[in-house]
Parts: sequence; structure tokens; C-alpha cells
Amino acid sequence: MRNGNQWILAAVLAALLVGATWFCVSVWRSTPGMPVYGNVILAVAAVLMLVSGCGLIALMFYSQRKGYDEPPRSNDTARK
Repeated sequence: MRNGNQWILAAVLAALLVGATWFCVSVWRSTPGMPVYGNVILAVAAVLMLVSGCGLIALMFYSQRKGYDEPPRSNDTARK
């Protein structure tokens, strides 16, 4: 970082990160725990989201590799 403004910005952002982390941890500790079925549902939802996200990214790479993302082109010559 070359000038003082960047250091000030970095310090402010670090302070915000520390404050947000402290707030999240304090709220997390003050709330009651979830029952077991809640943890199971949360885990299943997280796995399904991960699988669907990976699947969509795989489809994106497949589509790009096969050329489906290219603009349409016509092979016909101009009609007279």
C-alpha cells in the first residue's frame, strides 16, 4: 500500500470485519441450539445446494466447450 489513505481504508475495513465477527458470535451464543432434526434438514439443504451449484457450473463449462454459447451463424449464401 503506497499512501496513507489506503492504510486508513484497510484499518477501517479490518475494524468492520472484527465488529461484524464479534456481533455474529455474540448472537450465535445467545440463541438456543437447534434440535437434531433441524441440523439434519440444514445439512441436507447444504448438500443439495452444493450439488446443484456444481451441476450448473459443469453445464456452463460443457456448453461453452461444445460451442453452444457462440452467436448463431448462417451457412446459406445470400439469396438473389
